[in-house]
Amino acid sequence: MSTAGPNFPNLVPTARSMSPGDFASKVFRSQSGIEARVQYGNRAFNKTLDLEYSNINETDAAAIHDHYLACKGTLYYFGLPQNPKSGNSTFHQNDQTTNTLDRFSADPFGLRYRYAEPPQFNSVKEGRMSVTVKLIGVLDS
Repeated sequence: MSTAGPNFPNLVPTARSMSPGDFASKVFRSQSGIEARVQYGNRAFNKTLDLEYSNINETDAAAIHDHYLACKGTLYYFGLPQNPKSGNSTFHQNDQTTNTLDRFSADPFGLRYRYAEPPQFNSVKEGRMSVTVKLIGVLDS
């Protein structure tokens, strides 16, 4: 059984935040207090990406809801289209460590995303909603 779901809806978020995750490692301490650290991989994991969609129409909110259901909640992982990662920010450019132009992109890191929790839907007025989506990056084998 595949654990890959459909790609996330191609919607532009009004706000987003990201945490780059960390590398798998283990710290060994001797009785004298000396530390040795061992890194177990060359890719970070547990990258988080929070997307906010303010005052969107109910059709777009329904697309996010339907995507969550298609991914069986937090079970399946999926790819992201360019829009949730796009923006007019220099944060996306000149990443010397990964040689990519987009730090929000999962592909160069071997990551896919899954829902960290169910999306939150708030009614703004008739026909308009605000949606908050919390995603977590998982290593794609």
